[in-house]
Amino acid sequence: MFQQFIRGGIMMYPLLLCSVLIVAVIINRTMVFYRAETDEKRLMIRIKEFLEKDMPEGAIALCDRIGGPVAAILKAGLAEHEKGKAAMEEAFETAALYEIPRLEKFLAMLATMGSVSTLIGFSGTVLGMINAFNSIAKANISSPAVVASGVGQALITTAAGLLIAIPAIVAYQYFVGKVDRHVLEIEKRCKELINMVIRMGERKKKGGVEKI
Repeated sequence: MFQQFIRGGIMMYPLLLCSVLIVAVIINRTMVFYRAETDEKRLMIRIKEFLEKDMPEGAIALCDRIGGPVAAILKAGLAEHEKGKAAMEEAFETAALYEIPRLEKFLAMLATMGSVSTLIGFSGTVLGMINAFNSIAKANISSPAVVASGVGQALITTAAGLLIAIPAIVAYQYFVGKVDRHVLEIEKRCKELINMVIRMGERKKKGGVEKI
């Protein structure tokens, strides 16, 4: 492997840097999305229980303990629940401006590294072929074996670039899908919470103690 790396020429070094960055981003995003996973259905049931007992502070504390983007955004809305629907929606939007970019962080870099590593690989191949043909011309050798050897060496960077780019692109698409799922879940749970608070307010006005 080391010999192939050396044979690939100078362009193997930026490819190595790309591979290190890609692995670092994949590990980082995997950990972030793992921590962001929440049982949203169970969370809403617990929040509903607190609201039925007229204990919104308990629901806020619950969101604090659970953590994650969904809980953090719901917490922001709960903190403004007494001010009405408009205030809650504004709180949701403000919190989302902070939480969603945290999920998307480094994803653009991952996509860029995937594309760049392919281009670097092709660039290394072109440079390698130029050097190979120049050497052949200077030595005045036209043997097919010599030409094949030079071209084979030049193609190492293309192979390396593709091997680096493919996992990066696959990981990017996977993480983008995870972000989209979280955004949809956030929208769904925010609407659910608003409806829950509205129903609770209506029952309070009627002076009832019915369950939500």
